[in-house]
Amino acid sequence: MTTLLSQTAYKWLLELATDEGINASGKDEIYGCIFGRDSAITILKILRVLEKHKDNSPFDLIELQNICRRSLLTLITLQGKEYNLESGEEPGKFIHEYRKEKKQYEHLINSATPWYVYPDGKMRIYDSIDATPLTLIAIYRYWKLTGDDAFLLEVLSSVERGLNWIITDGDKDKDNLLEYELPKTRKHGGLRVQSWTDSHESLQKIDGSMPEYPIAPVEVQGYAWLALILWADFYRDEGRTFSRTSGFANKLSKYAKAMKKRFNELFLFEEEQGVFAAQALDGYKNQIRTVTGNPLLLLWAAYPKNNTVYSILEKGYVQDLVDRAFSQDLFDPDFGIRTMSIYAATFNSGQNSYHNGSFWPKLNGMIHEGLEHFGFEQEAEKLKAAALKPIEHFGTPIELYVKGENGDYLEFKSETGQVSCKNQAWSAAVTLDLLTS
Repeated sequence: MTTLLSQTAYKWLLELATDEGINASGKDEIYGCIFGRDSAITILKILRVLEKHKDNSPFDLIELQNICRRSLLTLITLQGKEYNLESGEEPGKFIHEYRKEKKQYEHLINSATPWYVYPDGKMRIYDSIDATPLTLIAIYRYWKLTGDDAFLLEVLSSVERGLNWIITDGDKDKDNLLEYELPKTRKHGGLRVQSWTDSHESLQKIDGSMPEYPIAPVEVQGYAWLALILWADFYRDEGRTFSRTSGFANKLSKYAKAMKKRFNELFLFEEEQGVFAAQALDGYKNQIRTVTGNPLLLLWAAYPKNNTVYSILEKGYVQDLVDRAFSQDLFDPDFGIRTMSIYAATFNSGQNSYHNGSFWPKLNGMIHEGLEHFGFEQEAEKLKAAALKPIEHFGTPIELYVKGENGDYLEFKSETGQVSCKNQAWSAAVTLDLLTS
C-alpha cells in the first residue's frame, strides 16, 4: 500500500503540472489554477524529496526538478509591479492566485462584491501575506540544491524586490512584524483572512465578528524571519560572486533580529501545558489566543547553523510547542494534528469544518518536517503514522478531511456543496515526502 500510495502521489503531481508550473488542484476542481502559497509549499516539499532521493529513485527526478523551476519562474513573472488597491498588488509582493480564463473566476465576479479582473481579462489577486516569504525560501532552496546559477541570475532582482517588500509594505505599521488588511476603501472583493487558513471562520470571534486590522499571523513571522536569514547568508557569503555587496545582508540581518525580539515579546503566553503562541495579533497588538496548529509551523521554519537549529522562537520554548502538538485536543492518532483545538470557542466538529477543527495533510506534513528539523524523531514518526492513515483511506492526495461522529474519515463538505479537492498538489508533495526515507 505504501508503494502504491507513493506512486499515486507522484502520478498526481505530474498530472497537476502545466507548462507554467503546477496547479493547486485538478483542472476540474475549484482550485485548478496557480496559487502562490500552494506552489511554494509544493516546491519546497518536492525539493525535500529530491534531496532524499539522490540515488535509485523510482521517480523522474529531472522532471520533478523542472516542475519546480517552471513554477518559480512563473511566480516571478506574476510578482507585483505596482500598487493596485483592488487586487492587493504591491511592488515585490508575490501572487495569491492567478486565474486566466473567465470560467475559472466566474463564481468570483458574480458575487455580491465582485473580485477584480485586470484589463487583459485575467484575474491576479495578491491577498496572501505568506506567499512572498515562502516563495523566497523556495527560490533559495532550489538554487542551493541544484546549483543552477543561470536561474539565480535570472531571478535575483525579483528576490531583492520580494525581500524589500517584507521590510516595507509587508510591515503595515512598521513594528518589525508582517501584517495584512483588506482596506475599507477597496471596492472589489478579496480575502478577509490572508494567511494559509484563509477562511473567515478560522479567525472569527465567538460572536462571528472579525478582529481589527492589521492582523499579524503567527506562522508568517517565522517564514519571513527564515527568508531574511537565508538571503542574508547569501549576500554575506556568496553575493560577491553575483556582483553584490554585504550591505544588503546587514540590512536583512538587522530586520530579522528585531523581528525575532518583537515576536518573542508579543506572541507567547502561558497555558497549563506550558508556553504556547497566539494564533495572531490584532490591530491593537492584542493576542488572539485561539489554540490552533499554526504556531507549530514555526518548527518548520528552521535554520540550522553550526550544529544548532534556530527559529524565530527562542529555543527554550521549542519543547513546550512539541508537547502541546500531541495534546489530545489537537492530536488524534488516526487523523493527525487538527487545525484548531476541540476546546476552542469557535471549534467546529461538523463535516463543514474547513479550518476550525479539520485536518490538512499540508499542515501535518510541515509540522512533521519541523519535528525532524529539531531532532524529535519519535514524535515525527508518531505524526507520520497518523497523517498517512487518512491518505491511505481516501487513496488520493486529498485537500482536507474531518473526523465523523463515529470516528470515520469524511471529506469536507460545505453547506453550499463545496467538497474537498481530491487531487491537491501540496498534499501529493507531502505524501511523497512522508513516504521518502
